[in-house]
Amino acid sequence: MGRKYVLVRGMSLNVLMYVLGAFAPNFWTFCVLKVISGALSCPAMIATFPFLGELTPSKRRSQAFLMTSSMKTLCILYCGLIGWLTLQGTWRIDLGFVIFTPWRLFYLLCGIPSLLCAIMFYVAPESPKFLLSKGRQDESMRVLRKIYSVNYGKPQENFTVQSISAEENENRNVASTTRNKGAAGTLKHVFDQTVPLFKPPYFKSLILCLFIITTICICFNSIFVWLPELTNRMALYKEQNEGRFYACEMLMRDSILPTITNTSSLSECKVNLTTAVFVPNIIISVVLPVVTLIASVVVPLFDRRIVLAALFVICGCMGLSINWVPNATFVVMMIGGINAFTFVAYNVLTTITIELFPTYIRATAVSLNMVACRFGSILGSQLFSLLLDSLCTLLFNLITGLLFCCAVVPIFFDLKKQPKQGDLPGNKATEVEGQS
Repeated sequence: MGRKYVLVRGMSLNVLMYVLGAFAPNFWTFCVLKVISGALSCPAMIATFPFLGELTPSKRRSQAFLMTSSMKTLCILYCGLIGWLTLQGTWRIDLGFVIFTPWRLFYLLCGIPSLLCAIMFYVAPESPKFLLSKGRQDESMRVLRKIYSVNYGKPQENFTVQSISAEENENRNVASTTRNKGAAGTLKHVFDQTVPLFKPPYFKSLILCLFIITTICICFNSIFVWLPELTNRMALYKEQNEGRFYACEMLMRDSILPTITNTSSLSECKVNLTTAVFVPNIIISVVLPVVTLIASVVVPLFDRRIVLAALFVICGCMGLSINWVPNATFVVMMIGGINAFTFVAYNVLTTITIELFPTYIRATAVSLNMVACRFGSILGSQLFSLLLDSLCTLLFNLITGLLFCCAVVPIFFDLKKQPKQGDLPGNKATEVEGQS
């Protein structure tokens, strides 16, 4: 179907789910629509990085991924700001079939990024490398001519490349794609895109990627989700106690239970959000783009395996210090630092993943990484839920141990030496891709 096909339709349908969800009459309707929205977002997430990687030359790919990923945090900032502006409202509008409240407006506005993405992906060209891998050479050439014309401001007729060919390990896939059609052909196509991942030489790379991405998501996603709760617990503890305290003294529920008991009542539950709820996410959304933009300049100067290992060592040291430094501000900085550096590590790993797997199995490899990432997020959230109140020190030691283990894994990646120019053969073709 193509990267663009999935991205445009996935984002467009996602907008529709947001609109319908904002006017859902009951919980179960909203829940079903939200599940569908998540299902529509996953293919788009899977297709985005292969799409970007196939439109970017090898020597600029790390920078492109890091710069693009830095923009993802704008959505975190956007959600934090519109939540700050809307969710504290008390107004209600009776539409007859539903009461429109601030949270419905917030959810409706959350669909705007998907709408903008759908429009931008519609304008963007299809990946020429994907078209070539499917045997559609003429279409691929048309895309390259258009990219050349836009980049250089010259007529497409001035593009001197006459023909291009698929990579050697993809020729077999081209023949298979053009020969197999119908349901049987589709199943055969899925089989051909999946089975090679579990055979040499790709199986080792897949296992390494899955281990690293799972650890990253255990740390980044879980900490990000729990960060407002962690900072809130520390703030409550500091209000009732003076002095310097270790992280787990402030975070375990037993230490703040008297505060919660004294300030709680059996009255009717009411929504009461303070600005402190939104502050941690807003700060992170401002800091992360700066960190990733700096990384986009630094990472290409070194071997990405070394960079990835160094990032995990830094994160491991931060995790280790959480249990040993009795200072609330320092603890918050270290937790935020783990978030920032694992975010950069995620994007560096993505550039490695794109390079390790050829075009015809790349999307499948990325999708398996996404599955592992979701598994890591769920596992990390459960670990926080189970261990934070009873075995807090063990929780942070586990995270630290996983990060140090991941520091060793990147050295086993078999990366090709990055070319000085783009991926396409021939100087002119290389020059065009290098500018796209």
